[in-house]
Amino acid sequence: MLNTFCAISVLTFSHKIYSAHSDLCSCKYSAFTAVATAIQLPNNGDVIAFQETITNVGDDFDLSTNIFTCRLSGLYVFSWSIRKGGDTTQPDIELQKNGVRVASVYLLNQQDPEQNSNTITLELQPTDQVKLVANNYGGGASRIYNDDRRYTTFTGYVLYREE
Repeated sequence: MLNTFCAISVLTFSHKIYSAHSDLCSCKYSAFTAVATAIQLPNNGDVIAFQETITNVGDDFDLSTNIFTCRLSGLYVFSWSIRKGGDTTQPDIELQKNGVRVASVYLLNQQDPEQNSNTITLELQPTDQVKLVANNYGGGASRIYNDDRRYTTFTGYVLYREE
């Protein structure tokens, strides 16, 4: 039964069939780390953009939409780190589950560069979606600083699977 569920999930959510080149690419695992390598000016409500994935076991993080879609029921850990440049913007980057804010990272309105992070656990079911969204005070764009050092990251992985 579990193998049937995994095959359906793979076809439905990621539209690809995994090759047998690695056990990590089977339906048993889900883990990703996405990194931003470009400066962003997200407006209120924009999904934070990531340009690369370091890890994407299970292909549950879609780099084209910057959204994680749950494939395996269970308890997940999500962590995100945001850096702003030396300017007076006030990025408030929230983690949303199915469009509802769960937790945020807020960076103060000051001239010095600043970096903050947050880590949470969430119980997820198949098709639940998790993303990072800008919720800027004052409604204007916030400057999120990135370069090849990869300051801004988004990580998620299944800690415990429900069978």
